[in-house]
Amino acid sequence: MTTTRSLLWAILAFGLLLMGCQQSGPAVRPLLESDIAAIRNATEQYRVAESVNDWQAVTMLYTENAIRMLPEGPTIQGREAILKEFDARPYSVTQYDQQIEEAEGFGDLAVVRGVFSYAVDRDGEILRGTGKYIAVYRRQLDGTWLIDRDIFNLDAASP
Repeated sequence: MTTTRSLLWAILAFGLLLMGCQQSGPAVRPLLESDIAAIRNATEQYRVAESVNDWQAVTMLYTENAIRMLPEGPTIQGREAILKEFDARPYSVTQYDQQIEEAEGFGDLAVVRGVFSYAVDRDGEILRGTGKYIAVYRRQLDGTWLIDRDIFNLDAASP
């Protein structure tokens, strides 16, 4: 009888352990094609705004508390600080192109990897370059996707 009772307690404990190991809460869904399309649209808005030095429009593509990590520079947090960084640039953009090479994620987060090229006018001198980036996008309550984390580097020295 004691052996049977011990066996039942062991089975019950094992069952409770297994139930505790199961994932709880709603399942996180992979990104849909519509999510990827919305992220591509946000990337295109960024490209267009950057091309015409519209820093207010670029900044609105970031979340309120976004973090932007600059090459050989400080980490900047928040839209207001990001806008100040754009406004302080000692050059104007004359050409900017950006392509997504990879985008994937789950639920309300997406990771985007891409490349960009640019031309800038710095005191009459045109400088050109290329670079690469990783951005973490976060879906907002209205369904739009905004940049929440942004890091990039240049393939050569920055202007």
